[in-house]
Amino acid sequence: MALFLLIVGFLVAAQLRSRQPFRQAATLPTWRLQELAMLVRQQEEARRRLQAEVDALRGQALDYEAALTEGRSLTEAMSRDLQRFRMVLGLVPVEGPGIQVILAPGAPLVGVLPAGSPFSTELQAQDLAGLANELWSAGAEAMAVNGVRILATTGIRQDGPRIMADGTALNPPFRVEAIGNPAALRAAMAIRGGFVEGLLAVGLRVEVKTRPKLRLPARTSVEPFRYSRPQVVQ
Repeated sequence: MALFLLIVGFLVAAQLRSRQPFRQAATLPTWRLQELAMLVRQQEEARRRLQAEVDALRGQALDYEAALTEGRSLTEAMSRDLQRFRMVLGLVPVEGPGIQVILAPGAPLVGVLPAGSPFSTELQAQDLAGLANELWSAGAEAMAVNGVRILATTGIRQDGPRIMADGTALNPPFRVEAIGNPAALRAAMAIRGGFVEGLLAVGLRVEVKTRPKLRLPARTSVEPFRYSRPQVVQ
């Protein structure tokens, strides 16, 4: 009996000792799991912060690209408008189809337009200005007189015996070149009872020619606005 109890006691002690490492092994992974869980949470938080920063930078890049695209589009649109305005102001040379009208003292040229009075008369600024207005009304897009670019607002005036246009003296014969629809421009010059027929009636010589391509120079200068100012919108 004593031997049996000794053996049982030994086995119980051995069993208790053998379970102690398992208990320690079970306790150690729990702490490590907590540490790992905390590290995972920290890394996840860091990842979220980095992702938020990436998203912010990506949005900023998209904003920059949009601003660049809009700026480029705006610049291109402004460039087109500027070019168009420069054409309207006559600041660039232009070319295109149209007609050439020669206006000079003397009898009308035979076979060009209906003949007028056979006597000769002096050309006046109002004759040249009226002819230019007829061409503008017929759809002329650009015009030059004796190589001087003029606009619809160009003043053609009499200065003694001379005719002045945009500060330049013009001498007969006057070569008026107008770019536009040649058929429409020529038809305006041939209207019965129109302005050109009136010029012919007082003895001026008028010759009209269709030109497939005219080249008109740019204006040499632009008069500054002295009194007009852009309207302020409030």
